[in-house]
Amino acid sequence: MSIPLIKYVLIAALRDKLVLSLLVLILLGSALAIFLGSAAIIEKDQFVMVFTAAGLRVVSVLGLVLFVVFFLRRSFDGKDIEFLLSRPVSRLNIVFSYGAAFSFLAIVMGIAVGLAVYCVAPHLFGSGHVLWSVSIIIENIIMVNVALFFAMYISSSASASLVTLGFYVLARMMGQLLGIVDSNLVESSGIYSMALQLVSVITPRLDLMGQTSWLIYGVDGGIGIWHIFAQGFVFSLLVLFATSLDFVRRQF
Repeated sequence: MSIPLIKYVLIAALRDKLVLSLLVLILLGSALAIFLGSAAIIEKDQFVMVFTAAGLRVVSVLGLVLFVVFFLRRSFDGKDIEFLLSRPVSRLNIVFSYGAAFSFLAIVMGIAVGLAVYCVAPHLFGSGHVLWSVSIIIENIIMVNVALFFAMYISSSASASLVTLGFYVLARMMGQLLGIVDSNLVESSGIYSMALQLVSVITPRLDLMGQTSWLIYGVDGGIGIWHIFAQGFVFSLLVLFATSLDFVRRQF
C-alpha cells in the first residue's frame, strides 16, 4: 500500500465534505428518532435506540457507497488513474491503497454511528452494543470494498451504485430467502433453490450483523465477534483480489 495514495483519498473525502455530510445526517437521524420516541407510550428509550440504529445503519452504507463509486468514476473520467499509472506506482498499490483508505472511512463512520446510538440511550449500554457497533464497522468495510469492485468494473456511476446497493439488499435478505427454502414452501431440489444456496455461499450474511436485538436484550450466544471478523476479512480479501485481477488485466 502507498501512504500518499491513502492520504490522497482521505483528503478527497474531506474536500467533498463526505465526513461532514454524514455526521450531519447522523445528528438529524438521531434527533428524528428522539422526536418519534417521545410519542411512544412504553419503552421510549428502547424505541429510540432501535429506530436510530436501523436508520443510521442504512445512511452510513448509502453515503459510503455513493462516495466510493462517484470518486472512482470521477478519477477514471478525469484521467487521474492514468496519471497515477504513469508514475512508479503499481496497479496493486492503487487497488489496495484505495481499499485501505475506504476501509478507514468505513471505520470512522461505524464508530460515529455506534456513538450516536450510545448517546440516545446511554443507560442501556452493554456488551450487545459493542458487538453491534463492531458488526456495523465490518459491514461498512465489506460494502466499501464491494463498491470499489463494481466501480472499477462498471463504467457508469449510476449503474455501479445501483448494483452495489442491490448487492447490499440481497445480503441483508439472505436469511429470509434461505428460510423460505428451508420451510419446504418451495422445492428444495429445484434449480432456483440450488442457485440461491450457491449464491449464499459467496454472499456475506449481513442479515446476521447489526441485529437490533443485541441492543435491547444483549448477546444471546449466537454469532460471535470472531465470526464477524472472519467474515469481514475473508470477503474483503476476496473482493480486493477480484478487483486487482480485473484492474491488472485492463488495457488503458
